[in-house]
Amino acid sequence: MSKIYFSLGEANEMVQQIKHQIEKLACLRDELELLDNTKIEFDVESIENYLLEVELNRNFHEKSLEVYTILGNLIKDGAIVRNLDDLEVDFYSKLNNKDIVFCWQLGQDKINFWHYPSEDKKLKRQIKEIEKQYMDKLKEFR
Repeated sequence: MSKIYFSLGEANEMVQQIKHQIEKLACLRDELELLDNTKIEFDVESIENYLLEVELNRNFHEKSLEVYTILGNLIKDGAIVRNLDDLEVDFYSKLNNKDIVFCWQLGQDKINFWHYPSEDKKLKRQIKEIEKQYMDKLKEFR
């Protein structure tokens, strides 16, 4: 499967389409963390206690499956979630015939940053740079 490339406008439209899925991922991430940190020690061996442990494990794995299903669907649509901690979503694009990545994070209304794929995401640049370059290119054609 090849990369899906977005214009800035298309990526911002996609943000609106996937926002609910990213919110769901945030909830699932928190639930999984809680389940993972829940340790049960039984004083008495009983069938009920074993069933409770099985139910907690089943619940954990069902939520994990839901996370990976959502992540897979997002990737197929061109939205790449790099990790569940910060839930930053990347969209591939091109700038001067080079691959770039638009970055969006839950809580933002639109895409505010971009970087080159090979760069550390801490070196993100403001999207205003691209908008200025686009406007400068338009002026060249006038």
